[in-house]
Amino acid sequence: MTQTTIQYTPKPEFLSEILKLYHATDLPLHENDLGPKLYSEFQKLSLVILFRRSRKVLRDFISELYETKWPSWLDLKQIPSKSVLHNWCKKYTVEFFRKLNTLLLKEKNPNIMAIDATGVDAYLRSKHYERRVNIDPIFNKLSILIDVENHLIFDHFLQMKPRHDVMSASRIFKRTYLKNVKILGDKGYDSEPLHEVAQSKQNVLFAPVRKSSRNNPKGRNRRRCAEGDEEYNLRSNVESCIHSLKTRRIPVIRSKLHFMKKREMAVHVLIHNIEKLSKAIKLYIRMVLNTILDKPQI
Repeated sequence: MTQTTIQYTPKPEFLSEILKLYHATDLPLHENDLGPKLYSEFQKLSLVILFRRSRKVLRDFISELYETKWPSWLDLKQIPSKSVLHNWCKKYTVEFFRKLNTLLLKEKNPNIMAIDATGVDAYLRSKHYERRVNIDPIFNKLSILIDVENHLIFDHFLQMKPRHDVMSASRIFKRTYLKNVKILGDKGYDSEPLHEVAQSKQNVLFAPVRKSSRNNPKGRNRRRCAEGDEEYNLRSNVESCIHSLKTRRIPVIRSKLHFMKKREMAVHVLIHNIEKLSKAIKLYIRMVLNTILDKPQI
């Protein structure tokens, strides 16, 4: 009989969230029934996430792994080589990480969300010499859909070339499982067909109407948006989330192949949400302890 659960509890909150997420997937502990079982699926997934979180090259990550407590926390019998970890990074697809992100946030039911797009540097090279030799920087376009209350990223879409914001937003709206949500966007999402896509999922999109010579915009939903929304100021939270994501998590995409770029971005989105949830757990525990300690002794 194949083992499906892990019998120990890790100490770090970050690894605890990975453990709960792994158990939610109902994956077996090992992918093979016969043959050697040196590494479990949980260990493989954890090492891939830790590698992307470190933002180091594979060789440096493996060498520094010997100096940390992660091998003992993960109960590793042997630290994998550079080529083995690289094969694990190619193993997990974007759809797999998107499924993990959905399982991680399945208990969250946001009421107000925001969507925005930004450019992410696609090549790790000196900006100084780019200006000196007059080379235009190359960016990949990232679109994210977040909860404005806690900055959790519910979905994302990475495009290799510049495309209109409506294209990525339409893909995100079509595959969302959320309902009865108000989604805030800027003028780049002012599109009547995009409003209809959001309404097909029982959601409402608000995007300011672009400037035009027409006094009355075309489309019932665009005329509704022309009246304004009192909660539109919450849209700026998605820009704060993008700033935090690009400065602390992904200043540049290190992968070279297009499918590896998408997988790397999916892992970073998952890491962002895990860190947010682990910080929320720490704050909750601290608040409970402070409440208990502040109670007067009887």
